[in-house]
Amino acid sequence: MRSAALRRFVLALHLILIAGIPAWLGWERAWLVLPLTVPLPGLWRGKSYTYAATSLLMVFYSGGLLVEAIGGEWAANALTLTAVLEFCSLVLFVRVRVAEARNQRA
Repeated sequence: MRSAALRRFVLALHLILIAGIPAWLGWERAWLVLPLTVPLPGLWRGKSYTYAATSLLMVFYSGGLLVEAIGGEWAANALTLTAVLEFCSLVLFVRVRVAEARNQRA
């Protein structure tokens, strides 16, 4: 079950991002992570649709963090890497889940 390991990895990255953005930007801008909390129930349950929709959300966070990382601050670089890894893992999870469902039917 590769999808179970990917699911745990995505959840860990998502929680790191939720905790890391306010810690880096300050708690007065903690509202920036509110969109990240919306897909948490679906991610926790392993819903493929939620994983696909969250990958679209991660494109915006990756881009925004990449702009902040241009300054060279290590926290911005680490959060950018986390967001990009989460995006790739989300897409990979959906692909693996579809392949596993196809193999179960066959």
